Amino acid sequence: MPHSADHNTDHNTDHSTDRSADRSTADRAAPSAAVGAPLGAAVDATESPAGSAAHRATQSAAVVAAVGATETPVGSAAHRAAQSGVHRGVVPSARLLTDVLAYLRRICDREPAEARLLLGGLRAEHEGVPMRLVWQRDHPGGRCHYDMLLPVGDGTVSIAFAPDLALPWPLRGSRNSGEQVVVRVNGMEVAMEQAMAVLDELWSDASLASRLVDAALVAQELAGDPADLSAAELQDALDAFRRARGLLTVEATQEWMAERGLDHAGLEDVVAQEAGIARLRRRVAGDRAESLFAAAPRSYDRLCAVFLRYPRVEAARAAADRLRDGGPGSLASAAETLDHGADARLRRLFRAELGPEAADAAPGDVLGPYGPDPVVVQVVEVRPATFDDATRQGIEQRLFDDWLAGRRREARVEWVWGDARRTEAVNQALRAPAAEDGLTAAR
Repeated sequence: MPHSADHNTDHNTDHSTDRSADRSTADRAAPSAAVGAPLGAAVDATESPAGSAAHRATQSAAVVAAVGATETPVGSAAHRAAQSGVHRGVVPSARLLTDVLAYLRRICDREPAEARLLLGGLRAEHEGVPMRLVWQRDHPGGRCHYDMLLPVGDGTVSIAFAPDLALPWPLRGSRNSGEQVVVRVNGMEVAMEQAMAVLDELWSDASLASRLVDAALVAQELAGDPADLSAAELQDALDAFRRARGLLTVEATQEWMAERGLDHAGLEDVVAQEAGIARLRRRVAGDRAESLFAAAPRSYDRLCAVFLRYPRVEAARAAADRLRDGGPGSLASAAETLDHGADARLRRLFRAELGPEAADAAPGDVLGPYGPDPVVVQVVEVRPATFDDATRQGIEQRLFDDWLAGRRREARVEWVWGDARRTEAVNQALRAPAAEDGLTAAR
C-alpha cells in the first residue's frame, strides 16, 4: 500500500502525511517494470489483454478488496493502525462497504487534502469503525489513486476504486510478460533470464560489463546536461554520422536503419546522443590534450598490433615464445589462430596504451602475456606521432576513459541477473584502478 496516508484509530487520533510518488515496502522490493522507470509509475491499462480479468477490472468501475494479515508490513504504521482497536471476528458490513465505495468514487479525481475533509462525513456515518485512507500519486501533478484500509480481527480489508482507464491497485508495479522477452524464434520465446545465461561472456569479460555500466553513467551525466542541438547542428551531426559509417547514399542509410529497426526520428535520437557524448568528452578533457602530447610525444606513436587471446596463461606464454622465435616479419601470429585456437584481433592504438614494455617496441616485437585472460600482442606497424585531429581525439578519449573508470569505482552497481559470486567478481573488476602495465589495452 502507498505510504501517504490519513488514518483514524479507535482513539480518534488523525495522523496525515503526503509522500507523492512513493510506493509500499513490498512494491519497492519488487523489480521495477523497466530499467530507469520511475518508482510508482502507472502501467498503461491497455497492457492487459482484452477480455482478461485485468482488462475487465480496468474498464469497469472495479472494486478491489483483499483480506490478509500480511497486507501491511509488520511493525509499520499501517500494521500498528490495523492492530489497534480491533474487533475480532468482525467482517465489514454490506452498508459499510457500499458507503466506502461511494466515498472512493467521489474522491477519485480530488486532491488528498479535500479527500481527507470529505472523510469526516463517512466516519460520522460509521462511528467507532477504524478507517485509514492511503494514496499514491501516479506522477508529479497527476491524479491520486486511493485505497481505504479497514482493520479486522485477523488482518486488513483493502477497498479501492479504479475509474475508467485507470489501473487497479493490485496491478500497479506489475509487468507485462512481453517485457521480459528478448526474442521470439519461430514462435519460441527467449526470456531475459535465458539470454543472460547464454551470454556467459558478460561475466568472464569485464569489458562487456564496463560498457553496460558506462552507458548508464553517461546517460546519467547527459540527463543533467542534455545536448540541445539546433536544426543546423543536428544536420551536421547526422552528415558526420553517415560519413563515419560509409552511409553515403540514401539507400545505404535506409538499409542501415532498417537493420536496426530505426525510423528517421530514431536515427536523430541516436545522432543527438552521440553528439551529447562527444560534448561531454570534450568537457571532461578540457584543453589538456596538447600539453599531454607535448610532454611525451613518443607515447602517442600509432601502433598497429595483433592481439591474441588464450584460455590459459600457460598457453599464452608458449605462444609468446613461438612468436619471438619466428623473428620479425613472420606470419606466425596468423597461424596461432588456426593451429592453437587463439582469438585474434587487429587493433590500432597509442604506444602508451601498452604500458612501459612497449616504450621501444618496433614492428615484429612481441609483448605480454597481459592480464588474467591472457593476451599476447605482436606489433605490426609503428607510425611516429603527430598532433593532428585524430591524435587529439584519441587523447581526449583516453582522458574520458579515465574519468569513466573513476565514476565506475564510485558507482553503486546492482545486477538484476546473475548469481552473487559472478556479479561480485564483475563489480570488483569495475572498481579496480586503471592498470599501468598494458592490461587495460589488452582487454
